[in-house]
Amino acid sequence: MFAPIDPHAIREFLLSAAAASAAWRLISLGLGDRFRAVLTYVGLLSGIEFAFSILDNRSVPYFLIYFFIQPVLCVCAVYAVRELLTVMFREYPGIKTVGRWAMYAGILVSAGLTLTITKLFWRVGAAGRPKWGLFYLGIGERSVAVALVVVIAAILFTLSRYPLHLDKNTLLTCAFFSVLFLSQAAQIFVAGMSTLLFNHTANWVADILMTLCLAVWAMLLRPEKAPVARVSFPSPAEDDLLRQLDAFNKLLTRATGR
Repeated sequence: MFAPIDPHAIREFLLSAAAASAAWRLISLGLGDRFRAVLTYVGLLSGIEFAFSILDNRSVPYFLIYFFIQPVLCVCAVYAVRELLTVMFREYPGIKTVGRWAMYAGILVSAGLTLTITKLFWRVGAAGRPKWGLFYLGIGERSVAVALVVVIAAILFTLSRYPLHLDKNTLLTCAFFSVLFLSQAAQIFVAGMSTLLFNHTANWVADILMTLCLAVWAMLLRPEKAPVARVSFPSPAEDDLLRQLDAFNKLLTRATGR
């Protein structure tokens, strides 16, 4: 008799496959060098989820992978968004530098606020919950995810406000990563409200959304094209917006010394 198939293992395997397909698409389309941090993130995500799909979630190896490798994935996520900032604001070093500083500060502020709210409103706190180390790890993950969502939202707002004329791959990556990190933050938040630090429904919804997000993003990516020299005539409104952005960049460059 065959052992029954664990639906959670199937869910994690599908997420691993979606992340692996996204990594393969980045490499096959020649985007690996441009998005190295993004490639590292989706590759590591694929490896972690594959390990989770073949391990018992009550086993020691499962716990060790989650407790020690998951923080590495968070660091990779930070570098992935940092890379997006670099790609987007390559010609605006002042804005790029301040954007990085704001991202790091946002992570610290988000973690501090989360810990403060926890101490104020949860009487039992982390001490009254099992595996308190996982509790604080969850807080750290959520803080990183929320901060990265805010940074990407600011990026998308800039794109909607200023005519930077970025390529389709960069725009897609920003949009889909915002959904990815938002779903992660919501999943961790809901799980953190449970005394067991686990919520099946939240995990299912978030993982399905992340799987779809990665799969669609991978399909929409296109090969990197060589830049073509062309003469463009921006409208007076676009020209005025670009002058505003350039002036803001010069102000930040002088302030940061970059």
